[in-house]
Amino acid sequence: MRRSSGVPGRATATAARRRAILDAALDGFTAHGFQATTMEDIRRRAGASTGSLYHHFESKEQLAGELYLEGTRRVQESGLAALLRHDDAERGIRAVVRWYLAWVARNPKLASYLIEHRHAEFMASAESALDRMNHALRDDVMRWIDRHVAAGELPALGMEMYWAILIGPSELVCRHRVRDGRAREIARFARDLEDAAWGALRAIARRRRSGRRP
Repeated sequence: MRRSSGVPGRATATAARRRAILDAALDGFTAHGFQATTMEDIRRRAGASTGSLYHHFESKEQLAGELYLEGTRRVQESGLAALLRHDDAERGIRAVVRWYLAWVARNPKLASYLIEHRHAEFMASAESALDRMNHALRDDVMRWIDRHVAAGELPALGMEMYWAILIGPSELVCRHRVRDGRAREIARFARDLEDAAWGALRAIARRRRSGRRP
């Protein structure tokens, strides 16, 4: 009988160790800040050996950048799935707003990290990967939007404007609630923010169809 090589088991253990290090880094960075958190702090929190820590991440800067990229990947995949579940324009727009608020409420530490560290110095090494991820997301989202623009249901706006209308106000609300430790309150703003986003897009679409000047 041929013995299993055990490679899948080692791969699972390696992934779990990396996950533990990332989680420990997130805890340290959000509790004490990037500068005050050392690699030794992260190692102790993760229960990892020094060799294991530096096998996965060469420096604190690389670790912080990887944490940002992984968090961004998680939030983008989740948000895109929430949008693509809906063929109806209004339901899709409202779903994105609800999803973002619910995601932040469930993941306040990661949300805070992503919001506060977008322009941190350690992001320099992650910019190229982040740009690729953002471009892929933009293409997927704009394909969905363009279908509804062609049907006259949504206005033809760039991704920057859609992001500002759909996520901008929600991000502001979330930023303050997360900072104050009140993430559980976020859900109560969902209906008003949904209405604001959908109402703004419909108003722009109507104005453009009518030919009125801004």
